[in-house]
Amino acid sequence: MKKPKTPTEKPEPKTKTEQAIAPVVTKAKPKKPSPIQKAPKKAQAVAPKSIESTPGMTNPERVGLTAGSIWHYLTENGATSVAKLVRELTEEEKIIQRSIGWLAQEGKITLDVVDRVETIELKE
Repeated sequence: MKKPKTPTEKPEPKTKTEQAIAPVVTKAKPKKPSPIQKAPKKAQAVAPKSIESTPGMTNPERVGLTAGSIWHYLTENGATSVAKLVRELTEEEKIIQRSIGWLAQEGKITLDVVDRVETIELKE
């Protein structure tokens, strides 16, 4: 047997009491200004740092760097007396003498004595 269809009413949904929604407040972080792109500056001629002031450098390293300083000095100034070279460079005299010896051994410089003045110049 079939049951007669009786309309059943749907129960009404219970209304929820609405709660007040508090707005969420966040502090806006200030934006950092983007770094300004600067054009690279032209390198200025700066006197080389005193090689002896560099901490922890071995003597062979000092001699090698001083030899480079002598090379650049002679490139810019031409033939120079050894005494003047010792005055102009900031390294100790014994390191300068060793560097001159190294450059002479490598055949990079010539040493001439004119009127009892020892002159050093680059070979060409």
